[in-house]
Amino acid sequence: MVEKVPADVEAKYNKYLQLRETLAALSQERIVMEGTIAEIESVLEKIKQLGDDTELFKIVGSVLVKTSKEDIVKELESRKDDLETRLMAVKSQENSIKKELDRLAEEIKRLLGGGGQAGVAG
Repeated sequence: MVEKVPADVEAKYNKYLQLRETLAALSQERIVMEGTIAEIESVLEKIKQLGDDTELFKIVGSVLVKTSKEDIVKELESRKDDLETRLMAVKSQENSIKKELDRLAEEIKRLLGGGGQAGVAG
């Protein structure tokens, strides 16, 4: 005989699955941001080693535009700062979701009589 899972347990489990998907998306976003920040840091390091009179160009749409070393450094540092701020927010969201996932997993186990199910703790 197959037991029917109570509606509240099923709802919590569905929320758990949804949060896992959200966490996976946030983790992917974090990885991309970390890679972009590392790339910007590398470019900044190389640019700072160049002489002040070095001609630099940046891509604007499909056009290369001449720019000063000072302007490109400011632009890259600003972009890096923005990404680092967003990265902190994403990490905070990840931590909140992980805590909520742990709480839901424990609650689901408790509602199922403490036996727990394989795959619930994820």
